[in-house]
Amino acid sequence: MVPNSTMVNSTVVLRAYKDGLHLIIKPHLSIAEVEVAIQQEISRMNRSLAGATVQIDLKSPTLNDEEIDYLRSKLRENYDLIVRGVDLGDDSASPPIAAAPTTHTISQRADVPSTREGEPSRVVPYTIRSGQIEEFPQGSLIIYGDVNSGGEVRAGGDIVVLGTLRGSARAGTNGRLSAVIIAMDFAPLQLQIGNCVNRSTANQESRGYPEIARIGEENVIIIEKFVKF
Repeated sequence: MVPNSTMVNSTVVLRAYKDGLHLIIKPHLSIAEVEVAIQQEISRMNRSLAGATVQIDLKSPTLNDEEIDYLRSKLRENYDLIVRGVDLGDDSASPPIAAAPTTHTISQRADVPSTREGEPSRVVPYTIRSGQIEEFPQGSLIIYGDVNSGGEVRAGGDIVVLGTLRGSARAGTNGRLSAVIIAMDFAPLQLQIGNCVNRSTANQESRGYPEIARIGEENVIIIEKFVKF
């Protein structure tokens, strides 16, 4: 199981953000150094990421176009990872899932955690099947797959399902009422954020676009169309 969203490496870092995996390549590296670092980074996960997408983030013009094309082909050939894009920026250019904002006023006690800053996240690179429970009370969960009916995911922080949510999802189990639940297709059996519960109606179907659930006014869970922040 992946301990959190960041695997420590001196030259390459693999992080889970709200839009998926990012492969962050630090400056002043040769393509050979990058290849070795990627192999070491992915091997630490002890799980296949086959079929997942990844964005390459270059912290400076470290690699030229030919080297980037080579790296793209090697990621596909060696790890079955699909490169969805290449970005040149810095560490603050793309805020992680911890930066997902809330747009509603949320009543909270003074002793209830309300911030995502510094909170870890766990990547689960497979579908949660019926009868299976995936839990990460220390922070947020990112599911690279579906949560099938009869499956359940629980997180102290946010929950992001990069597939269809048909089972149950409990976010904010550590008391953070600002936690959110995001899914590419929303057809859950039950949602819970903190102590607030939202049970779906019978035969609810997904709407065909990403949605986000959060606590709105009067501590009621609301579900809205998810728009990229």
